[in-house]
Amino acid sequence: MLSGDIPVERWKPDGAMWSARGYLPPDYEKTGQCEDTEANPCQVAEDLFLDGKPVRRVMKKSAVDATTFYADYAADVIYLGQNPADRAVTLARTRTAVTSSAPGVVIEHLTIRGFANLPQQGALVIAGKDWTVRDSTITSNHGVGIMIAQADNARITGNDIRENGQLGLGQYRSHNGRIDNNRIRSNNTAEFWRADWEAGGIKVTRSSSTISNNDVSDNLGVGIWIDLAGDRVAITDNTIGGNAACGVRYEISRNGRIAGNTVTGNGLALKRGAGTGLLTGAGITVNTSSAVTVEHNDVAGNLNGIGIQARPRGDGPWGEYVLENVMVADNLVDLRGPDTATTGYVESGSPTLPPDSGSVKFQNNRYVLPDTAAPKFSFKGDSLTFEGWQGAGNDTVGAVNPA
Repeated sequence: MLSGDIPVERWKPDGAMWSARGYLPPDYEKTGQCEDTEANPCQVAEDLFLDGKPVRRVMKKSAVDATTFYADYAADVIYLGQNPADRAVTLARTRTAVTSSAPGVVIEHLTIRGFANLPQQGALVIAGKDWTVRDSTITSNHGVGIMIAQADNARITGNDIRENGQLGLGQYRSHNGRIDNNRIRSNNTAEFWRADWEAGGIKVTRSSSTISNNDVSDNLGVGIWIDLAGDRVAITDNTIGGNAACGVRYEISRNGRIAGNTVTGNGLALKRGAGTGLLTGAGITVNTSSAVTVEHNDVAGNLNGIGIQARPRGDGPWGEYVLENVMVADNLVDLRGPDTATTGYVESGSPTLPPDSGSVKFQNNRYVLPDTAAPKFSFKGDSLTFEGWQGAGNDTVGAVNPA
């Protein structure tokens, strides 16, 4: 086991609290977007554990109660609201467990926990080619559990990546990654912004990878997020459930395949920035991306079903980001979740659209509706029944409430 926390032992009674001096590092510049935009507790990386379990942080001494702690960096004092006698109290202090640019490293059967890695930084940083991380547990670290950074051909398999403060796994400027058969659950314990700031299960940026046969569930953010010039990412045969924001979000990227996934109960636990429309999110969202196929997925009980978005998003490495050549086919979409749930295609602002009006196609999808006459389909600003949806040229051989 690699542990990044240290014992905190020099406790003294301090009014209704207990205090310990001399354990905190010097104060430092804070980064990251939190749900709480006033106090910004997610930006502070030194987490406190009591008998191995995290204690909730508050950002002022007067707010300490029996379930919380406060760290005063200027005075170098930790305040705890319960008696620490005969308890194991530890503080995350070490920034990184492992980081290396050496090629061909294999990590297996290792537990990495309790590191004070900063936002967007990994407790385990893969910076060399051809790494393998398998059958390990990455948990209770403050930032990202595993970060693949400019490291091609990484294999991440069979791991338990859970209860990290920001994100389970990140991939940046790395190609041919293989992320399979992992359990990536209950991340973003530090309450970074759930809706739209790198929090949740997996985030891939400027990279290519295959993400398959993982359980990506109950993360307080997006389940699997491809963003900012992802290219050739396949998301296949995963269980993606109960994530606070989108189950899958494929954003300003290209050449994607989202297939064979079970996507249930996502998008229902948003806080700041919450909404109900397709622009907020869905079980599967494709946002201003090109050459993406969404097929053979089972999508049920999410904030919305499958949402295809066109927005003005500026330029990327291959020119302007546009929504183009998106195929949504042979999915089962159950909209018997929230009353406001819809599925379809939506535009925002003044996006650049390709001249081919059929560049986004819905074909042969099956839908389960609470009422076959309900207007559960969105298309270019209109709310349509299935009959109207077909009349607009979508799912002409699709079906509603299949047996």
